[in-house]
Amino acid sequence: MNSDSLPALPQLTPDDRIWRLDWFGECAYPGSVRRYTQPSIKVVLSALRCDPSDCSALLLPDATDHQHSHEAWVPVSALPMLAIGDLWQNGRRLESPVYQLETFQNLRVDDTSASFIKAGLAVDAHFLLPLSRHPWHRLHTQSYCVSLALSDGRRLLVPCVELIRFYFGSSGNLLHRLFTGPLTRESLWVSKRFNPTNRHLHLVLAKRLSLWSAPDIGRIAESPLAWRAAAGIHASCQKAAAQRHPAYPYTGFPFEGQTNLVASGVWLPFGEVERATFLAYRLFSCSHPFPYRSLSYEAADRKVRYASDRKSDQVGKVGHTREKPKGATETTDADPGDRKAQRRIVFENQQRFPDLTRKSIWREKLEAMPKPDVYFRHADGAIEQVALGEPAGSSAVAGIDIGRGNGTESTHVPEQRLPRFVQQGLDRIASEVAALSENSLVKIVCPAGKTAPVFSLPAIVDVDGVLDAELLFTAADGSTRQRRGCFAEVNLKADSPSYWLIAEGSARYVKPVTVPVSTTQMGEAIAALNTRSSTCALAAQTISP
Repeated sequence: MNSDSLPALPQLTPDDRIWRLDWFGECAYPGSVRRYTQPSIKVVLSALRCDPSDCSALLLPDATDHQHSHEAWVPVSALPMLAIGDLWQNGRRLESPVYQLETFQNLRVDDTSASFIKAGLAVDAHFLLPLSRHPWHRLHTQSYCVSLALSDGRRLLVPCVELIRFYFGSSGNLLHRLFTGPLTRESLWVSKRFNPTNRHLHLVLAKRLSLWSAPDIGRIAESPLAWRAAAGIHASCQKAAAQRHPAYPYTGFPFEGQTNLVASGVWLPFGEVERATFLAYRLFSCSHPFPYRSLSYEAADRKVRYASDRKSDQVGKVGHTREKPKGATETTDADPGDRKAQRRIVFENQQRFPDLTRKSIWREKLEAMPKPDVYFRHADGAIEQVALGEPAGSSAVAGIDIGRGNGTESTHVPEQRLPRFVQQGLDRIASEVAALSENSLVKIVCPAGKTAPVFSLPAIVDVDGVLDAELLFTAADGSTRQRRGCFAEVNLKADSPSYWLIAEGSARYVKPVTVPVSTTQMGEAIAALNTRSSTCALAAQTISP
């Protein structure tokens, strides 16, 4: 992964030696450390003595000077970029070594197989984490791990901070909220809708939450076990603080059932038995399914944006010095100001959860669309336009029928980001029609009398005031709106331009409809859709004045 994209943490390393991140300690809340408004977590490091490229040597007890460890406080929002075993120098991460890599197939996670233990726990006079083989947790033997019984009689130990980092560390802002106060729905989402039929979840995320956290928040929203795990983070710290004990956070897995878990760490002995306990430094992958089949989400705060996506790079051997990357970001030991927009940096795109690769997840970017025109269908099939709201005056048509506009005038639309259905329609027209002639051109044009190329198709009501369902778009969550459309102009060689209507499909995965038309007027669009489909409820071929 690309370490150059990470911000620096100057307070993490005390000098220019290479330091190994050994363990996570307790949490502290404002007033007890120099973090003003957000909790901090203690990080333990020790100076490296061996070749940083030799992963086997890094696991030997004498690989670091653990007798002279360095402890630093970092904000909990920095946890996404911290992991046990990482190598740091001059406040910058040099490498995340992959130590002993293990895949635990069909791992059972439930109350019978999982339990909380402290890092210094001894069973039958034998320590689960013997200091002679693993001295790096010695300053924080009261910190918590989850112990999982393996089918062959061995055990897997996962530090609770790593569980928190892996399952809820999709963004620093999400971690900040989970540590800061009791978990509430309002702190994670503004609204949510779940369709039990197709198991589609739609979320409006709470203000300032990163869109990268939507899948994790979706799991919390729809799984009581995930909610319990997320809520337990702050609750465990507050319980310890109330008893005046060090606040070591603990929480369990956010699910119960089987999973395939991939982790990097080290095998440790238990008594005389070698390779009896696997201590996970970093979790890489968990296959347990999420509690929804598809997910759409939107940001309550329009200022929340994705950073540019940076693909992970393989990290090679690490030297003992490295220049500060050009334009590198450096953190300070203070709170961010609220008068500047928050930047977002994406430093890894590792797929933590394979289940999400099989599911449809997308961001709903709500577009400001004008209200659709309303047309009334008479019993004889004739259609006339009406206005929204109560009538005023004596005219038979309230307002102007913009479908009549200014004749065949059209305006070329400048290059812009087009909705998916528009691009699909353009591709179809280009392949089926424009391909008949070389040097042909297909472009989007505005409807006569309009200034925006993409418009909502008219709402058609019958004598009983019932909307025509053929012109409605049904979202995955079951909500509906008017379908959208646009006009395309096709210029074939030596021929006058022709026009096409591109109408959005009735659902996300329904292909758009492309229909030839003679003009770019709204009435023409209605008539074209009527002749296109025999199931269309529009019976009229003409528009009354």
